[in-house]
Amino acid sequence: MRSQRCAGRWIVASMLLAAAGTLARPAVAASTIDDGDHPYWRTNLFKRVVTDQKFFLTRWWPQEITSNRWFSSTLAVGLALVVQSGSRENGGRDLRWASGISGTAGTDVKIGSQRMTRLGNGTTVAAILGITYLASRRAHDDRLSEASSLASESLLDAGLWIVVLKAVTARVRPNQPEAGGFFQYGSSQNGSFPSGHAMGAFSVASVFAESYRDKKWVPWLSYGLATLVGASRLALGRHFPGDVIVGAVLGTSIGRGVVARNEESTPRARGTVGPVVGPEGRGVGIGWSYSWK
Repeated sequence: MRSQRCAGRWIVASMLLAAAGTLARPAVAASTIDDGDHPYWRTNLFKRVVTDQKFFLTRWWPQEITSNRWFSSTLAVGLALVVQSGSRENGGRDLRWASGISGTAGTDVKIGSQRMTRLGNGTTVAAILGITYLASRRAHDDRLSEASSLASESLLDAGLWIVVLKAVTARVRPNQPEAGGFFQYGSSQNGSFPSGHAMGAFSVASVFAESYRDKKWVPWLSYGLATLVGASRLALGRHFPGDVIVGAVLGTSIGRGVVARNEESTPRARGTVGPVVGPEGRGVGIGWSYSWK
């Protein structure tokens, strides 16, 4: 089934990210590794993903719903589209718009969409993030290393929710019998909601946009590429607009949540300058020290 293939892709993505983390860490005995000596983004990736779920459910999403109007209103629009489509025999606006978009897409658009879809595959994104993390660690670029690590965490968080939501909702994809219908568990094309490509792409894009918010071109590039990935799924007739909207909103929220958790969990280095007295009280100088607090 489609949902099983999707789950397989995220397992492969997890393995790639795990391999990247293993290669980046020095080969030392397991008993000597103390995550408390490292900032949050350098602690165990899969432990972070597991504990993220409680953070999302108990703190982040309740806050998003009550305090973030953009999140709640856009999510409501996307859900309204998919609910209306699922409750109408003719598929409602969601199906009409999906058919119109894919039906008017020319050959060149579909070729470009296929390329963007391949770029947005979970395994492809995981490989790119793994390479970026390794390269940035080697180059001692901590900012890029941090962003790549958090993006990997966000991608795995999104992948977990993609598999769960697709399995539970079992929405039939466009251009299929019962298109737009929910809870069609016997169909081989029931992985439409939400768009996994959009959710994964926006989960990564939002991390880089938040991590480099002082660079105006980074958010534009990150969200621009993610938007093209989501649009490619519409042009290829693989998703409804509602699927892409909900996937993009949830993915963005997951990425922002991961960055917020990192900011509140990572100790910051604080340096102090003060007088230093030599051995046995002989000589006085100036010294600098730092500590993680």
